[in-house]
Amino acid sequence: MRTQPRREKKVMDLLLEAAESLTRNKRLESARVFSHESAPVGFSLILTWDTESIPIQGSETSMLILDGVKTLGLVDHTVLVERGRGGK
Repeated sequence: MRTQPRREKKVMDLLLEAAESLTRNKRLESARVFSHESAPVGFSLILTWDTESIPIQGSETSMLILDGVKTLGLVDHTVLVERGRGGK
């Protein structure tokens, strides 16, 4: 998501609140918020689910969050499937 500088704090607070409230969902493995290092008006909310089926449009939860933030900036929504892990 990209927003205007004057909305940066509102968007960050909203995304952090959404991530925190999602921790009650037992199928959600993680909800993480990122901001762009050199362009602080760029944000990502990454939801990681423990599920066998993935709706093409994404989770119902993600669609509700999108509806809530789309008036605050440019929103891009992507659904990715983990195919493997490396590292430690």
